[in-house]
Amino acid sequence: MIDNPIRVCFVDLGAYPLLTKKDMGFVGGSSVQQVLLANEITKHKFNVSFITYGDGKEHNEFIGHINIVKTYQIEDIPKMSILKKVWNIWRALAEVNADIYFHESGTSGVVSLYCYLTRKRFVRYISSDAEVNRDMLKYLGGIGRLGNWLDIKLADAVIAQSVNQQKMLKDNFGRDSYIIKNAFPFSDRQKSPKKNNPPVVLWVSTIRTIKQPELFLELAKEIPDANFQIIGGAEINNTTIYDSIRDKSDNISNLHFVGFVPFHEIDQYFEAASVFVNTSKYEGFPNAFIQAWIHSIPTITLNADPDGLIYENKMGFYSKTFEQMVEDVKLLSEDRQLREEMGTNGRRYVEANHNVANIVGQYIDVFKRIMHD
Repeated sequence: MIDNPIRVCFVDLGAYPLLTKKDMGFVGGSSVQQVLLANEITKHKFNVSFITYGDGKEHNEFIGHINIVKTYQIEDIPKMSILKKVWNIWRALAEVNADIYFHESGTSGVVSLYCYLTRKRFVRYISSDAEVNRDMLKYLGGIGRLGNWLDIKLADAVIAQSVNQQKMLKDNFGRDSYIIKNAFPFSDRQKSPKKNNPPVVLWVSTIRTIKQPELFLELAKEIPDANFQIIGGAEINNTTIYDSIRDKSDNISNLHFVGFVPFHEIDQYFEAASVFVNTSKYEGFPNAFIQAWIHSIPTITLNADPDGLIYENKMGFYSKTFEQMVEDVKLLSEDRQLREEMGTNGRRYVEANHNVANIVGQYIDVFKRIMHD
């Protein structure tokens, strides 16, 4: 007798551009992880679906072995009530009829409550420290905090990115969790990338308030002898800060504002860069850290060093203050030998800890465990 394949549905409204490799002007780190995982588990006889935003075309679409079920379009969000959004998502959840629903960020509380009421399995992945750190929960807003609480409390399994997140989940929510590191595919081409000379200092993220892109512009002003690149799209339905950063960049001669780059085209920028900078107020474990280290780029971060890995493995600097960040960027942009040593350390670390081919098995173990609980 052959067991029926486990049906897993990833609920990530913004994943459609990654699944289809279409340029729609946005991409999120949470989507990157879920699409990578989905593609891997299809190789292990899982039945995989995604629930995403609509694109104005057919309601269902197959990309390879993945079924995409679409909800409302991004353009419709401003004129939709919360109840209408929830109804659209719940209708898609019912249509998919999965065994396990996997959710990482956005629409907090919606998927977990549906799974609780319909007795479906629910897996919650912690994408940011703000979801588990009491001091940061204020950034989620009132409804966001309630939804986040429901997600964590109702989940059949909670997955953390780091030991620090696991500890905060236990201390602040009384929840045990699994630690599964972010996964990424590697290629031999990434091992010896050709770097631009003079070196390029790179910033990559969605351009929104919590990422503090304005500090990167100030860095460029403080270090006129180095070249800076800023890459990122606007937050969905909020272009104010994106427009402001783009306009201000025009007046900084050593800064190139690239704007949005689709995920499948981003490698070329990492290949050419020599230093990666993160200015966020808070993070979980950014995909961009891994992308930088894959391409042998040391990372300089203002507020995030997950489990002290950057310091411990000598893969860059955890600056903590803007003034120190200026000094750290100056040092790495001027010291080629140090850049290469730290870049090599980063590449060695990700090869040992973040290879998607090794990590997929950990997810499969969790999925099978909760199906048999």
